[in-house]
This record gives sequence, structure tokens and C-alpha cells, in this order.
Amino acid sequence: MNFLLHRHLAARDLGSAEAGAGAMLPDLWRMADRRVRPSRAVEPPSSPERGLAEVLAGIDHHVALDRWFHAAPVFLDGERRLAEALPAAAPGAPRLGLFAHVLWEMCLDGALLRRTGLAPVLDDVRVGLAAIDGAPGDAAASLHHFQRRAPSPAGEPPERAAFEARLRRICDELARGPWIAGYQDGAGLTLRLAGVRARFGLPPFTPEQHARLAALLDRLAAPADQALDDLLRAAPRRAPSSGRGE
Repeated sequence: MNFLLHRHLAARDLGSAEAGAGAMLPDLWRMADRRVRPSRAVEPPSSPERGLAEVLAGIDHHVALDRWFHAAPVFLDGERRLAEALPAAAPGAPRLGLFAHVLWEMCLDGALLRRTGLAPVLDDVRVGLAAIDGAPGDAAASLHHFQRRAPSPAGEPPERAAFEARLRRICDELARGPWIAGYQDGAGLTLRLAGVRARFGLPPFTPEQHARLAALLDRLAAPADQALDDLLRAAPRRAPSSGRGE
């Protein structure tokens, strides 16, 4: 599940902007540094600072929903459909079928935007990111990753500063709008996919490949919309009292 759907479902279930933004963090952390990911054994402070408990609940929600989602027909069927269609849609694009997983998740985010509207989703993302900016988000990253690493004799490891700078750029770009807007249609999804592939050193799509992929993804908009309806009905609701470490 991609970060927009994670935010939507966590905010729905947990009832706070902070929890919704917290549910986005595992995906955003991984973009900033692939080593930073949720831990299974986080012990929150006995008196957490304002917003941290909600952020941690959102991260737990993300982990639990991903476990359900990746075994659910709504994901497996869409991933299979894309994996079968992608090679023929862009002949010559290397290893394209391997990206069916992430691309179907982005298609479902696109369905959410068509259902809810771009402006309300952007407003919710901006409010949530602003609510966890600074101490709540930093503390969550510390608890889930940085405090679990061997301490550096010089203090905070330099990779923490690099991680925070990259995460700041990612959050600023999300709040700006075009990144999220690109999930709405085939052309935008193809650009997002090209960006993902570039991080793995794969070449950009040719204009013909781009056009053919965009057409395929536009044809999959209706199945993605139906799949989103199925997902919203079937996704288990995570109560605010759900246990940690799931």
C-alpha cells in the first residue's frame, strides 16, 4: 500500500492528522534511506511528548495494514494483471514486470484521488506533515531506528543528518503538490514509475514507451477504482488501542 492510502486509512481508523501522517512515515523513511524502517519492538516513552503517541500508532497501523494488504486479492489480482501487461506495453524496457507491485499501489493512490479529489487530499497531507514536523517525527525515527544502532563516539551519526535533509526535501515536495497530482492519470503514473526506476539505475522510457504505458494505465483506472472500493470495504479497522510491536 502506498503512502496516500496509508494516510487515509490511519486517519479514518485512529481519528487524528498526526496518526495519518505517522502512517506515511515508513514509506517516506525508505525513500530517504532504505535502511530506516519500522522496528517490531519499540517501547514508547512512559510520558511521550505531544503528538508522538499518535505518530507511533500511525506507524503501527501502517505495518498491520501492509501485512493484510499484501495477502489480499485486491492487491494480488492487480499486481498480477499489471505484471502480465507491462512487458508488452513497453517492449525493450528492462525488468519492467518487477515494478508491477509498486505500480499497482500507485494506481490505487490514483483511485483515491479520483474518489476524494486532489485538493482535499493535499490539504490533509499538508496538515498532517505540519503536525508531526520536528519533535514527533524525529522522535519516531529515533525510536524505530537510530537509537537501535551502536552509538557514535562523536554523537549523532552523520547519516542521521543526511537522512533528515533528504526526508525534509521529500516532505516539502509532497506538500508542493505535483508529485501527488501525478498519481491521477496514466501519464503522471508513468512519470512516477520512471522516477522509481531511476533510483535503481534503470534507463528512462522512450517517448513511445511512455505513451504506451500511459495508455495502459489509463485503461486500468476503472479496475483500480473498483479495487479501491473493495479495499475500503475489506480493510480491517485498527482501533486506537491496538498493541505495539505488530
